[in-house]
Amino acid sequence: MSRTLLLIEFIALIFTFVNGTHFLGGTITWHHLNSLDTGSPIAFVITQTYSWTWSAAPCTSSNIATSVAVPVSTNYNGISNKLNCVLNCVTATGYVAPGIWPDCTDASTVQNTTAAQRSDIVYVPRNADFIGAFASSAWHSLATNSAAGWSIASRVELTPRSDNGLYNNAPVATVMSPINIPQYQPTAIHTPVGDDDGDTLRGRWSSGTTECGDVCPPGSLPSGTLIFPNCTIIITGTNVDDCLSFYSSIEEFISPSSATPLSSIPVQFLIHVVAPPSCSILPQVYELSQQSCIPITAGQTFTSCLIAINDCDASVSIIDISTLSFAEMDKSNIIKQDSMTYYKILS
Repeated sequence: MSRTLLLIEFIALIFTFVNGTHFLGGTITWHHLNSLDTGSPIAFVITQTYSWTWSAAPCTSSNIATSVAVPVSTNYNGISNKLNCVLNCVTATGYVAPGIWPDCTDASTVQNTTAAQRSDIVYVPRNADFIGAFASSAWHSLATNSAAGWSIASRVELTPRSDNGLYNNAPVATVMSPINIPQYQPTAIHTPVGDDDGDTLRGRWSSGTTECGDVCPPGSLPSGTLIFPNCTIIITGTNVDDCLSFYSSIEEFISPSSATPLSSIPVQFLIHVVAPPSCSILPQVYELSQQSCIPITAGQTFTSCLIAINDCDASVSIIDISTLSFAEMDKSNIIKQDSMTYYKILS
């Protein structure tokens, strides 16, 4: 019998979401249009990245290539939600909450997932320090709560930095959802994060209804789950098909010795417990190196490949390579070159 593996940066098995429970997590970040700005109000850009079930938000390749807003099924009314100010709003006079409904960036009918992103320019007074949040319901049905609401929140702090007098930029995180983990096997999950200002970054559990809605960690995760300051968790799933919500906040500090965060961004994704695969050898993935910089001419189409090498036997196949992209990055369907080599074309 043929066996199948799904490659997401991790090895996973496929499971199906239902349309009524559509949210799969995301992240929010922000940066200034001009860090030297001395006036008021201050213009900054908020970028929201979210994942949804594909059946509720069915992006197509054409939608992705032209950066179209995520199509919405007729039974979902959350398209009108906004990233509202929820704390210290007196400092954010004039803040006009942007919408949350984003543009298509990635989709997989195999995994039943859609990823999407939007960026908005927002104006607030100098020295504003407030929290913006997107709160709603319909997390995917979780092991600890079958009808959980969520809240995903970011702290925006627009006071000039004490070290250089410039405005700060929030950290940026890469979030993919779902992440599948094998039953009974301690698994390390690392969230890639970066910061343009070179600040010290630390991860912590999200807390309170503003940061995590109805399902706050660590109580929402299996006993013994650990989080480390480098944005890594160690988790062991015990029940096959359990779906668990992961909530963390990434804070940035002006120095390693500082205990006062400059800002915080959310990281939320779904963890799914699966039976251990019969072949435990992970495929090798070849892609552009992190932080690589390739110059191209304006208007020129850039093409590259994601290549996965299957090191299991021929009875195992890779049926998808999941991606998280910027706007208008087109991806081909997965292509099988031979029994070992699979790839996707990026352009």
